[in-house]
Amino acid sequence: MAEESSKKELKISFDVEHAKCSICLNIWHDVVTVAPCLHNFCNGCFSEWLRRSQEKHSTVLCPQCRSVVQFVGRNHFLQNIEEEILQSDSSLKRSDEELALLKSYATVKSPLVINVRHRKRPRLAPEEDSNNTDQPLPCLQCGTMLNGFQCTQDTVHLQCQACWGMMPSRGTSVPQHCFGCDRAFCGVYWHAQGIVESQTHPVCNRVTLKPISEYSITSIPSTLHEKNRHEQDVTQRTITQMGRTLQDVVSEWIAKLNNREIDRTRMPLNHAEMVTADTHICNECFDKLVSFLLYWFRVSLPKHHLPTDVSKREDCWYGYSCRTQHRNDEHAQKRNHVCRPTRGNN
Repeated sequence: MAEESSKKELKISFDVEHAKCSICLNIWHDVVTVAPCLHNFCNGCFSEWLRRSQEKHSTVLCPQCRSVVQFVGRNHFLQNIEEEILQSDSSLKRSDEELALLKSYATVKSPLVINVRHRKRPRLAPEEDSNNTDQPLPCLQCGTMLNGFQCTQDTVHLQCQACWGMMPSRGTSVPQHCFGCDRAFCGVYWHAQGIVESQTHPVCNRVTLKPISEYSITSIPSTLHEKNRHEQDVTQRTITQMGRTLQDVVSEWIAKLNNREIDRTRMPLNHAEMVTADTHICNECFDKLVSFLLYWFRVSLPKHHLPTDVSKREDCWYGYSCRTQHRNDEHAQKRNHVCRPTRGNN
């Protein structure tokens, strides 16, 4: 009985009218949420609203309730609801032209994260520390002019995903988001303002976000080859047997990527078609990129370059999509899983 009840799915009734953007009056597209009022809008619609408010140097107000907006971010949970609604009623879908226009307006890249993790507060003097609360610390440009810019009550802020400190959201040439996951990181921004460290505010190391070409690597990522440790070992031994280093191989394949010699279909990064060696990404996305590039290194390599004990293995029908490789160690070792699937994986 317990097993049967555990298989039941929870069904939620949702009024379509509650999934409409109050700016365009259509079903959300790439829905974003503003805080603290938590109203929801299309990314493109709110981005245009934000742009016009900033051009007028006026307070950014919620288009629905007119409260002051302090944060804005993409809402992945509501995006799933948005997709379910459109799948259930195709008449609510917009034209490709409308969606392309909305996408061109969209500037909100980060998820909505407001003080969701406890982070250590900076060490203060005892008399100051006694007045501490759990409120987020303001950013370094709230109340202080740096390089000709100072936050006002209208400034929208981003929360760094490494140190969880705050920084102003600005349309400058200084990267504030990882191009691979769209999350915000403050290291490059604060270093561009001449801030390396602060006693009162979190400041990231600049290396939390940097161009792909500036990364170095000495060990294979744990995510490589769908976490199949046997295939990871084969890749490492192959590189060593060829008299090369992991850094050499990765650098070679970054160059191939930059020259558009690689099919990017399975690249696990956002904006895959636009990624170059100069693209700024975070450490986590670099590991994902390395896993992608080493897959291509292996799949493009003639079998006689592999260590002799694995060069004659037969390909698994399900290739990299094989689920058995994760629960059957003998199967994971016996078959080659760095290959494309030739059969569906039921």
